[in-house]
Amino acid sequence: MVTRFRAAALAALAALAMSAQPPLKEVVERFDAAQAKVSTLQAPFTLTIRRALLKTPTVTKGTLWLQESDFVHFAFAPPEDLVIHITPKALVSYSPGEGAAEVMKIGLIKNTNRRFLGLGQRLSYLSDYFRISVGETREPAGTWLLTLEPRSLSVKKRMQVLQIWVDRETWLPRQMNWVERSGDSWLLELGPLGLNQPVPAQVTGFKVPAGVPVRNEFSFFATRRK
Repeated sequence: MVTRFRAAALAALAALAMSAQPPLKEVVERFDAAQAKVSTLQAPFTLTIRRALLKTPTVTKGTLWLQESDFVHFAFAPPEDLVIHITPKALVSYSPGEGAAEVMKIGLIKNTNRRFLGLGQRLSYLSDYFRISVGETREPAGTWLLTLEPRSLSVKKRMQVLQIWVDRETWLPRQMNWVERSGDSWLLELGPLGLNQPVPAQVTGFKVPAGVPVRNEFSFFATRRK
């Protein structure tokens, strides 16, 4: 009886040790190591946009491709008429049905907060711009919640917080939430990840077709009233 009790106690302690919250240094190292092994990523996504001035959130779906730090590409599923292509130098949105596009350049200072989408970026890099903390969370199950709060005034002016839910086994992001200073938020939930697979040529070579009018703005982040 005593032996069984001890065995059960040891099993319980082992389970607690496995679920114990890791120190931030370990989280950063494991997250960065996992990111370093990923050259390309593909996943279905669900994007929930909540506007501070609107009661009803907008939910869209599609497919995401990521190639190291080269780009993140969002192809939205119908009825949404939208493709978003993000590189270190620019944000591009293209509406094939409408035949229109928008571009916002990202400079060394101007619009730098738009770089911080958390995808394909290492925590050791983000820690220069954000205070990072790690905590427990129930949803989604099997994740740690990383909370990133802006350090610099330039980022604070536009962004409240960036949240990243990290899988406890793969140490890759499962979902992310960006909250703007206005209260608007974008919750990105990722489905099953396809890692280190070939990326379609139309994604790697994405360009706005010649002849399509391009506006120098990026209204996807703008608060819209309905």
